[in-house]
Amino acid sequence: MSRPLLNARARINVTPSKPRIIATIPVSGQVGQIAVNPATNRVYYTLAERGLGVLDGKTNKIVATVSTGQMPLNVALNPRTNRVYVTNWLDGSLTVINGGTNRVIKTIPIGERCDEIAVNPVTNLIYVASISLSSSIGRLTVIDGKTNTVRKRISIQGRFSTLVVDDVTNRIYFTNTSKDTVSVLDGSSQKILRTWKVGSNPVITPVLNKQTKQLYIPNNLSRYCSILDTASGTMRKLQLGRLQSEIVLNPVTNRVYITSAQESSKGLLYVINGKTNRVVRTKTIPTYASLYLNSRTNHLFLSEDVDSKPDPLTVYNGSSLKRIAVLQPGESLGGTAVNERTNRIYKGGEKTLVVIQDF
Repeated sequence: MSRPLLNARARINVTPSKPRIIATIPVSGQVGQIAVNPATNRVYYTLAERGLGVLDGKTNKIVATVSTGQMPLNVALNPRTNRVYVTNWLDGSLTVINGGTNRVIKTIPIGERCDEIAVNPVTNLIYVASISLSSSIGRLTVIDGKTNTVRKRISIQGRFSTLVVDDVTNRIYFTNTSKDTVSVLDGSSQKILRTWKVGSNPVITPVLNKQTKQLYIPNNLSRYCSILDTASGTMRKLQLGRLQSEIVLNPVTNRVYITSAQESSKGLLYVINGKTNRVVRTKTIPTYASLYLNSRTNHLFLSEDVDSKPDPLTVYNGSSLKRIAVLQPGESLGGTAVNERTNRIYKGGEKTLVVIQDF
């Protein structure tokens, strides 16, 4: 958004503010995954066995609840076409929703158990992973977003665990937790080009810095993070702590943040310089914590899971790791999404959706 020009002599009085909770919205069930369309300022959140909720990001009012398939799991969208996609775990289907009318356009059969989803907004192709409970074969279904038809089904030995789309190069990266690998798919031919070995249990969705061509793949049961240079195809290891559990990227500062949460003791937060791929800072964190980031403000949010108490949410400066604020949004359940156009964070809970205004 363009800003008006100011007279050189004009004086601007800026009142510094801290991130704060501006709304706690009651919803009809436990919030699952959340997705934001910054173009329309709509927030979409799955409700366990209840469908998809739609929130107006301007008024913080629920405008619709859309019926989906059984046990809606993940939600993704294409902001260019204003289409919303929900994977339904139990009946193995994909619900396609018109974001303008909040009506279901089509329900597409996918597979035995419908799991991860990723969208390439440039090619308008949707990638949906499904798993079988009766075999060791995983399947990736490619959907044409224009016709809402299946373009191709890709099978592998193992499981499509996480999906990352590079819409600049039209490459799709996926991890296989059965084989402890990461592979790259050509988005034009839909053929697997290459597979690399990584650490144990790469179940955490990697982050991709499209500018530096670095893909960071946390390994939940290994003491290192795998880093793939997607341009050269070289792989390296970055030694970290065990039980890597969360990862976020700030592409503006070129910093990567990875948590290593311990089972019976406190964990660590690792800050990685994306230029050198070296750890430049560490910080002790609670045993169970989730992590997310607003790259526009460079604020890092660390949500702690505390038994029988409200779960505190601590906000840090992403560069200095200095604590900025401590919020009390309630139970640390459900997903999180950030609208960087409005600097608002949406955090799911048990029958609540919390809205945080970042500054």
